[in-house]
Amino acid sequence: MKPQKNLGITLSYDFIPPTLCNDLLRVLDDSNFTHLFVPEIWGRDAFTQIASMANHTSNLILGTGIVNLYSRTPATLAQTAAGLHELTDGKFILGLGLSGPIVIQDWHGVDFYHPSPLQRTREYLEIVRLIFSGERVNYSGQLFSLKNFKLNYDTPVEIPLFLAAIGPRNVQLAGELADGWLPIWTSFTLSPKPKKDLEKGLAQRSPKLRTSFDIAPYVITVASDSEKARKLVQKHLAYYIGSMGTFYYQNMKRLGFTTEADRIKIAWNAGDREIAALSVSQTMVEKVAILGKPEDIVTRYQELHKSGVNLPVVMPPFGCPPDLAMETIAAFSEL
Repeated sequence: MKPQKNLGITLSYDFIPPTLCNDLLRVLDDSNFTHLFVPEIWGRDAFTQIASMANHTSNLILGTGIVNLYSRTPATLAQTAAGLHELTDGKFILGLGLSGPIVIQDWHGVDFYHPSPLQRTREYLEIVRLIFSGERVNYSGQLFSLKNFKLNYDTPVEIPLFLAAIGPRNVQLAGELADGWLPIWTSFTLSPKPKKDLEKGLAQRSPKLRTSFDIAPYVITVASDSEKARKLVQKHLAYYIGSMGTFYYQNMKRLGFTTEADRIKIAWNAGDREIAALSVSQTMVEKVAILGKPEDIVTRYQELHKSGVNLPVVMPPFGCPPDLAMETIAAFSEL
């Protein structure tokens, strides 16, 4: 019997070979995990992976986690999502986000800042909602103008929209227009402000929509308290803070890790990846990731559920060996 509590995990063929990944899927399908989110970077696209993974699971809800709002038009996103919704018998979530200026400008060749990222996010969410409704879409915005087309399906398509957001106004937008919020790590629990920003957005919706909203943070998790596991987490955090633009760097500073964030950024920009990783302090690791023995992992996740997180998503750190990933998955058998 599937658990009452929702529990997600991230998997990708970019990090685990497809054959091994599919073996993991079969294990996850008969476990306490309820959701699987597939990221998209600059390797395999998320939609193709989900179409393949759907053949290896019958229980998991599959979602993009995330696809960016620049490389596809809203109509293309909606059409692809509708196809996967049909393919997975309705067990599909469309997870969206801005990504960052380095990926968008240097890989996709699109101006990240024009119009504003917030305006782009608003228009995408509004347009995709209209398309899923099954009505003819007439929309005029700063970025997009659509006229008199409708999705060629017989009925409306009910697909939850999740938004990855870090900044205050984007978090508020998630509450206003999305069905779920994908914060990063457990860092948002360190301050009451992100939840207040979310509440501002939720306050603009009906009470029914507010109560059904999902909070689904990606939580770096390793079922080990070894030095090797800790180094994996340090490298993972250093990569995000040092290389992925300014969003994660600024987020860490907002949470009080100013000294660490500055050291990481300086070392990364100087090309010293080892010093960057070593600059991730023990306190930072303990606050934004979850490491430890299986019973410690379960306790921390139970605390997350009690804090209002109704869909925590296990995120193994980059480079996590398959055996350690399996041990981490097994740790949730008692949740």
